[in-house]
Amino acid sequence: MIGLPVSKSLRRRLPFACALVFVCAIRALAQEPIGTLVRPGATVSLLKAWPEIAKAPKEKLATLEFLVRPDSAAIARPRSFIMTLSNQAGRDAAVLSVTLENGTVHGYVFGTALRAPRPLKPGRWTHVALTVNTKTINKQATLWIDGKRVSEELVLEHWPQSFEVAELLSDKWNLGRVFSGSIGDVRISNVVRYRKDFNPPSSLPRDDFCSFHLAGTRIPIQ
Repeated sequence: MIGLPVSKSLRRRLPFACALVFVCAIRALAQEPIGTLVRPGATVSLLKAWPEIAKAPKEKLATLEFLVRPDSAAIARPRSFIMTLSNQAGRDAAVLSVTLENGTVHGYVFGTALRAPRPLKPGRWTHVALTVNTKTINKQATLWIDGKRVSEELVLEHWPQSFEVAELLSDKWNLGRVFSGSIGDVRISNVVRYRKDFNPPSSLPRDDFCSFHLAGTRIPIQ
């Protein structure tokens, strides 16, 4: 009841309880991804940041992964591009891409479509990964959301000879399919990093398996 004296044992425990709450709060903040604000129409040219991507080095594109935090507008759009690698026409059979469609993550691997079962939540950080086993004739593509395998398909189309479009966040064809919100670390790897469910990371550090890397605090937005 209000006004009753606090026991000595409770007084002794209170500082420890407060310290525990403080430590948990600090850890929660430390685990939050760090990213860059993305306004509608922003773009990152991968052809400038990594010119070698134009030659379609399939052995270097085994894992595409991102930390993204779409805003409400991105979730509401019929389509928002996160990453696009394609020919000038952007035909599905020549596209390796990750998009949002009404907030739901889709992966496209040269005519093969992968789809998450439910939309992302606006304002919430999510780890998105697309893995492609490029060492087999019928390449196996897998879409991962926050460490969960959500879609898996065989890719039957041939790998293209080159990419004429290689961009993050933007709609090359000016049809309003832009991303907005925040983007964190971006990592492209020459190995299939994920083969079973895992704890989603809050950062994607550069390592020996990286083909390309962008830190969330240094996204070269144009």
